[in-house]
Amino acid sequence: MLKNGLGELLAAQAQSALRVVDLFCGAAYVSWFAATELRKSVLACDLQKYAAVLAGAVVKRTKPIEAQDLDKSWLSTADQARRKFKVWQEASQLDTAEYSTAIWHRYAQELCSSDSPDEEADPLLVWRCYGGHYFSPTQALSFDSMLRSLPKDSELRELCLASVIIAASNCAAAPGHTAQPFKATQTAAEYLRASWLLDPFHYARAALKKLCPLYATEPGKAVVADANQIAKKLNSNDVVFVDPPYSAVQYSRFYHVLETIAGGTCSTVEGVGRYPPIDERPNSNYSKKSISSQTMKNLLRILSNKGCKVVLTFPKGECSNGLSGEGIEEMAQQFFRVTRQSVETTFSTLGGNRTNRDARKVSDELMLALDPI
Repeated sequence: MLKNGLGELLAAQAQSALRVVDLFCGAAYVSWFAATELRKSVLACDLQKYAAVLAGAVVKRTKPIEAQDLDKSWLSTADQARRKFKVWQEASQLDTAEYSTAIWHRYAQELCSSDSPDEEADPLLVWRCYGGHYFSPTQALSFDSMLRSLPKDSELRELCLASVIIAASNCAAAPGHTAQPFKATQTAAEYLRASWLLDPFHYARAALKKLCPLYATEPGKAVVADANQIAKKLNSNDVVFVDPPYSAVQYSRFYHVLETIAGGTCSTVEGVGRYPPIDERPNSNYSKKSISSQTMKNLLRILSNKGCKVVLTFPKGECSNGLSGEGIEEMAQQFFRVTRQSVETTFSTLGGNRTNRDARKVSDELMLALDPI
């Protein structure tokens, strides 16, 4: 959408602003765009830590970093470190053994569920939570070694952590999100095997090459916070990008693997999806159908009272959380002068598997430019 009208709309709205605020920053593409292309300070916000890490890796930094230097100092160290784990040899043998996917899957889960003697005092996070499920044993050890080898410098550490998150997203044996891992069934086994054969270090290096040259022209911030609370602290010098949740299922269900990696902790996991306890998962009012509409209306009221210009995107038709682009447009007209654009886009249905519903859906996406009355 940034190349299909959204970028131009943001640039126009931000022309007289001092700052761009991305209230639901998610994968951080809009935050990166605003920081690198619009020459504005950026405040990126999200309920999930992984999103704030992705945004912060660029919007906080005002100079490029040499990717090769981090490759040598961080990834090379991590590569050597993973080979020192006592379970590395056994895990590697599973990768090269000519087992059927079902047997490989079973042996991998058995290996990762057993305690490793050298890690009893400090259990390996990804190995314990997701090894043999979203990741093969060697992949899990690779991610754990990357996390343990992160640089101490805060700026470099966030950049490297963002690269781990991106690599984990690319390698996860799951259909687009991490709600549930692939199983070794007749239909899903090929996808499980293909995912488990991916090299985490390849994707971490690719992420470094992508992120390192990007930097903000003005220093910004990235925070874990509620959008409606952040909105209360804004002013007329802010242009605000609003791309709220459209699912009645909490997004933390779909991104919990990335959230665990970003936070570096998880007490326990349970169920097929390997979910953390519900009190450890971020919870958004926008994904609660009973109150999503009122929450959205409150946000629009706050932003109007603060004198903020707004760019808002949302699917035109009604979504599972009860919100629709047309309904939000009607709400916005109470508080703003509204200019409407529409663009066709494809978005995830969050949990569709072609049986209960399609995994992806073509939709008319509304892009609204909101100017305070």
